[in-house]
Amino acid sequence: MNHHAIVFAAQQFLGFELCNALLEKGWTVTAIDEDKETVDKWMEIGRNANLEYVPYGEWDKNVREGSSVFLPYYDQGRGDRAGFLTEVDKLLSKVDQPFHKIRIYSIGKGNRNLEEEGAVFYLPTLYGIHQPEEFLFTQILTGRGEVTDYVDDPSGAIYVKDAAGMIVKLSSKKDTYTLKPLSNRSWNEVLSYITDEIFSADHREIESVGKEVIVRPSKSHRSIIDQQEKGIRLHEIEE
Repeated sequence: MNHHAIVFAAQQFLGFELCNALLEKGWTVTAIDEDKETVDKWMEIGRNANLEYVPYGEWDKNVREGSSVFLPYYDQGRGDRAGFLTEVDKLLSKVDQPFHKIRIYSIGKGNRNLEEEGAVFYLPTLYGIHQPEEFLFTQILTGRGEVTDYVDDPSGAIYVKDAAGMIVKLSSKKDTYTLKPLSNRSWNEVLSYITDEIFSADHREIESVGKEVIVRPSKSHRSIIDQQEKGIRLHEIEE
């Protein structure tokens, strides 16, 4: 069966990895974001006949019957990035033909109503290559000096590719999930590979909503951070 997915905020951190994970599983993907052109990281996927990128302003508002629609609210981060997702959600409420909706939030945000339609995921800190600059890990790796403001959730850290893979695996269900790392000290463990400095963020247990799902790491913290740092240095050289 040829599964079709529409991924919004597709140029963002999690949105991009969702596209990648879906393509690896053989889905056809319509990737939608606000930029007219795709950014450099799309070269990591390369040419793929199952992938189509559509700028949001050119989207025909059509949703193929039976499609899975991914709304990674997680990527809104801070500010107006991916702010159009709320507008998309309203547009989707007017679609007549049946489709499956997947919403993805940071822990502590989003609609905590377990009766919400479709699949819902809650995530702690995601990290890895292309992590946005408002996260603590990226700020330290870019050498920004004293860091006082960041969006990290110290309750846990999950490799973004592992999180995307698990979301795709569970996306067909109509259920609510909280993704948890294997170690409940994972955020601090990752941080220890980046800096010796102690940060004031208080560790806390993840407040789960719906079903808890443990995401086992596919790589070591060290190798993921090395890749993230390499990506930052490469980006700086290109600029």
